[in-house]
Formats: sequence, structure tokens, C-alpha cells
Amino acid sequence: MKNQINNILLKNDFTLLNLVKLGKAKLKVLIAAIVFFILIGIAYFISTPTSFSSATILLVESQNTSSAGGLGSLAQVAGFSVPGSSAELATLDPALYPMILQSKPFLEDLMNSKIKSETYQDSVSLFKYFVETRPDNEIYKFLKSPLSIFKPGIQVNDSERDSVKQKDRTRYEPLEMYVLYRISERITVSSEGRLLIISTTMPEPNLAFQFSKMVKNLLVEYSTRYLQEKQKNQVQYLEVQYQKSEEGFKEAQNALTTFKERNQGLFLESMKAIEQNLNAEYNLKFELYRTIAKELETSKIELNNQKPIFTEIEPPIIPNGPIAPNLILTLAFCITLGFIFGLILIFILYIKQYIKLHQEIEV
Repeated sequence: MKNQINNILLKNDFTLLNLVKLGKAKLKVLIAAIVFFILIGIAYFISTPTSFSSATILLVESQNTSSAGGLGSLAQVAGFSVPGSSAELATLDPALYPMILQSKPFLEDLMNSKIKSETYQDSVSLFKYFVETRPDNEIYKFLKSPLSIFKPGIQVNDSERDSVKQKDRTRYEPLEMYVLYRISERITVSSEGRLLIISTTMPEPNLAFQFSKMVKNLLVEYSTRYLQEKQKNQVQYLEVQYQKSEEGFKEAQNALTTFKERNQGLFLESMKAIEQNLNAEYNLKFELYRTIAKELETSKIELNNQKPIFTEIEPPIIPNGPIAPNLILTLAFCITLGFIFGLILIFILYIKQYIKLHQEIEV
């Protein structure tokens, strides 16, 4: 058999039949490569923690915001839109939802949220859960930090972290970055038209259900905040103007009332002129006060309308079984990889043998 292989290599007789013979001659190498990769796959399967998935399908609806505007010029001067001047849709661009879900503030709010886990008796934060349990592949953890198996696990005190929470963070600790990354990779989102599909994974079935609900509720909160931010500024501006117009109206009302009380029975033309001026000022202040009050109420209604509507088409449920690791899929992948690697190894071995044989002939 060895002489036959050498003759094929020396004569460069690489027909299909001869290629099959070459493959059979190195069949043990191919089998060894496949077995090697199968063992790696089994080790990966055993060392990988289970993952459970829970999905939510939301229908993102919008509200047509239109209302009749009265004065509105004061708000326009301040740089705000006039309520009712145009119809706007209270919704966000679907492309923004993945960005919101992967933003640092959003992930930080999730990280500090409390969950109920099988590992703990009481509710704990996601930060504490991920830092203390480290639900990663055991081989990966060992390769990343071989000495970690000799070190005690890190303990997190949620009460201390709650007391030192900061707003508008510009820097995160390494452990916080680790948890933020782990949380972000467990959230996937896709949109199909007005449908928003949010899928989450966690090491425990009940935890996957809790996490899916947390993500959905926080997304609604963030979306509402983004849409209402401009309208809130307009409401705050009109509230200030309302206070000022109310004070001016009351001053004009008091001035007119006081003048009439002090000048009863007098019919001098000069007094009538003063009274007419006071009446005109009162009417002006009253009209301004009434118009701003109307604008303020309209803006408050507009603020409530600037709220996205998320209808649950498919609510999250507690999964019955894990989605990962998948033994059949892992073995199929490893067998394919072993087969390809084995063929490459056989090709390299024959290349070396081919070069060696031709060098011996030349010598």
C-alpha cells in the first residue's frame, strides 16, 4: 500500500480513484481529527451553563396629536412648537429601539434592578447576581484567569452600592463594565414594520421571564421620556407664564376694584378716563390670563398624548427548557469542523511526502 501511494505521488497520477486511495491510506488521521473535535465539543457542552430564553412581541402604535391652538405666540417666541398647529405622531423611529436597549444608561438601570433568583433567598440586583455567579463557560473562565480557581469569589453588598449611586455617570468600574457587557449580550431586538420583537436569555427559566418583563417595562419608560422631553419643556415654560399672567390679572383686578370703591358718586371726566384705562388694562390682563391658561391645559393634554402605546401581541412566558447548550448542534458542528481539519491535515502530510519523494529522486 505504501509503494502504491509513493507511485501515485511520483507519477502525479491524481485521478479520482487515486485520490480515494490516498484518502483511505490516511483514514486514521481523519478519524482522529474528528474524535479530537468531538471531545472538545463535549467538554464545551459540559462546561457551558444552560440558557433559557423568553421573548416579547410588541405592537408599537402611535397617537395622532392634534388640537386647536389659541394664542401660542408666547411659546413660539420661546422656541417651542404651537400645540395643534400640526399633527405629529407620538412614536420613535424603530431603528432607535436597539440603540436604546444597548445604551449605557439603560443597561445601568437594568444592572441595578432587583431580581429573584434560585441562588438567593432574597431579591438581589443583577449586578450582584452576575458578579457572584459568573454564568460563563468554565473553560473560558479558566483560560482567561487560571489563578481564579484558587481565589475566593467576590461578594457584593447591594445596600452599599445603593447608597453611593451616581447620576450621569462618565466612568464605570471594570466589574460594572463586565456586567453591562453580559447584560447587553443577553438582549436581542428586531423590528418588522410596527412589530418589535425582544428576546432575552438567562441561566434560569424564571429569571429569563423576569428579565424579559424588566426590559419591556424599562423600554416603555425610556421611550416615553424621549418623546415627552420637548413637550415637558413647553409645559414648564407655560406654567411660568401662567403664574406671571395670573399675578398681573389679580393686580389689575385689585386696582380696578379699589378705584371704584374710592370714587363712587363722582362723575368727573378725568375719573371716567382713568376708570376706562383701568378697565382696558383689566380686560387685557384677563384675556392674556385666560388664553395662557387654555394653552397650558392644551399642552398638558398634548404631553399625555406624547406617550407611545406598546401593545403586547406575545407576552413573555416562563420557558420549559433551555435553548443552549444544544448537544446535537454542538456535535454536528464539531464533526464538520473535525472533518475539514482532518482533510487539511491529510493534504499537508501528503504535500510533505510529495516534496520528500521528489527530492530523493533528484539526489
